[in-house]
Amino acid sequence: MPLIRVQPAGGRPLEMYYEEHGAGEPLLLIRGLGRSLRYWEPALPSFARHFKTIVFDNRGVGRTQAPLGFYSTQQMAADTAALLEALGLDRAHVFGISLGGMIAQELALRHRPRVRRLILAATRAGGTRSTPTPRSTIARLARATAAPSHESNRIHAELTLSAAYLADHPEIVGKWCDWAAADPNKKRGRVGQVAAAASHDAWDRLPHLKAQTLVVTGDQDLMIPAVNSEQLADLIPGARLRTLRGAAHDLSTERPEELSNLVRDFLERA
Repeated sequence: MPLIRVQPAGGRPLEMYYEEHGAGEPLLLIRGLGRSLRYWEPALPSFARHFKTIVFDNRGVGRTQAPLGFYSTQQMAADTAALLEALGLDRAHVFGISLGGMIAQELALRHRPRVRRLILAATRAGGTRSTPTPRSTIARLARATAAPSHESNRIHAELTLSAAYLADHPEIVGKWCDWAAADPNKKRGRVGQVAAAASHDAWDRLPHLKAQTLVVTGDQDLMIPAVNSEQLADLIPGARLRTLRGAAHDLSTERPEELSNLVRDFLERA
């Protein structure tokens, strides 16, 4: 699949990398902080069996450009809307996880006609009223930043996956190391994305969100505590909340089939 040049509203042109898998109604997947589209791999076959599934690298990661400066979720939503336009898609179902869920909120609020139905996983409304990431998690993330690749990915795995999953799938750490090595190293892009996650605040606007919405969380999430999903479901009119027991933050890696079934049931029966 190609790089495509998009023109975000109010911004400069951006070269973005995307892929399309499967056939059917379009479903756009938006990944989280520092994660390229490769990290959809465990769940992608399940989604592609039922939908035309579009995955892409956000600005700052993978094969998409990484402009200098701090990013915002509004800016990254404009990128996403421009990608849909460049692909000739007036509307799509949109699924965002973690930072991708924050981008998806802005896409549904600021580019309303583009979003048919919305799925928000392991994410938050932002601002001072959201429940913050625990300090112990932040301290371990800081250690991971300075650690060699395998150690860094081990720490991230312990923070984003349940202990039970890691015990059964220890190979995931090596796979993440391979993916990280294969993608361009864009430290400036990670800095930009951290700024986007830190500054996100849709709290007061979410009661005006019109798209039918499913909110999904794991009750063992150490990155974005599950109470944030409860807050999202309370803020968004008519939103449905589903909690995966025993699951941690990276739901698409840990529970790909269960997550795909939840999404398919929501999109087909909503």
